[in-house]
Amino acid sequence: MLIRLKKIASAALVILLLMLVASPATAKIYKWVDEHGKVHFSDRQDHSVKQEVVNVKPRASEWSRFDIRIETVDLELTAEENQQIVDGVNHVYEFYDHVLSFDMYRTVPVNILIFKDMVSYRNYLIQRDRGWLVASYGLYMPSEHQIVVYIQEDRERTFRTIKHEVSHAVVNSIVPYAPAWLNEGLAEQMEMLERDDAGLYFESHPENRWIVAKAREQGRLTGIDQFLKLPSNKWRHSDMSGSGSVRAQAGQFVYFLLAKPTRRSFLVRLMHNFNRGDRTLSYYLVDDNYIGGVNMLGLDWRRWLLAQEEGVIRL
Repeated sequence: MLIRLKKIASAALVILLLMLVASPATAKIYKWVDEHGKVHFSDRQDHSVKQEVVNVKPRASEWSRFDIRIETVDLELTAEENQQIVDGVNHVYEFYDHVLSFDMYRTVPVNILIFKDMVSYRNYLIQRDRGWLVASYGLYMPSEHQIVVYIQEDRERTFRTIKHEVSHAVVNSIVPYAPAWLNEGLAEQMEMLERDDAGLYFESHPENRWIVAKAREQGRLTGIDQFLKLPSNKWRHSDMSGSGSVRAQAGQFVYFLLAKPTRRSFLVRLMHNFNRGDRTLSYYLVDDNYIGGVNMLGLDWRRWLLAQEEGVIRL
């Protein structure tokens, strides 16, 4: 079965990411060139360098829906389930467009293939030499521009898995150098993304919240400085080993960053740094992009964990 939606046309400047911490009426963007000829932008004035003010007027993105394709194998979805999938996919696209300030002017290829059960799903992966991923709930395959999932006993979890994999599709397409923790953390949180008449919102991921709380109580939670220093290959190895809580911590850390505008601005800046091809470990980008640097970020994170701040976050 096919479901086609209209393509998106949006026009928001990437530089707007620097304006998220200030109101549009009073925001100032400072531009300067370092000794190596590299151009820098910031929303903070630095009197140690010669800066000029850049006047940028933000403009709202003109959001419309994407084209997507949904195919099922030996399975019949209800009209309501079809619509739930379509809405979920578009909510994720809208998040990256409106919240993370990416111009989603082109359709990220998303062809969704849904199997009736885990056995069919595993056989499909084995046939494509991906048998080592048979324990997963879903998978995004960049080479085939395809998301593959199966209907779980908890059907709602299947739809959350689709949103998770759509997030991977978006990040892999527009921010291929994003570190593994950020890619996975965003995908984990997108499982909880919803929309009502007031706009996009989400809650904390309940499973990740429990895992992180347990790890903190047992003294097994990785310090945020070490977490951000972890290269993607080591992060993935730790995640796939199942011996740690790095995936849950990534999801909760992204939730923590999105919870307040100033922290959200930091997340946006990281994403756009990596979008421009920066491959620096996240840790070494904190001091230039988070007020107070690494020490303040770690302190804010620890305070947030102790306070167990949860609830609905409006975007």
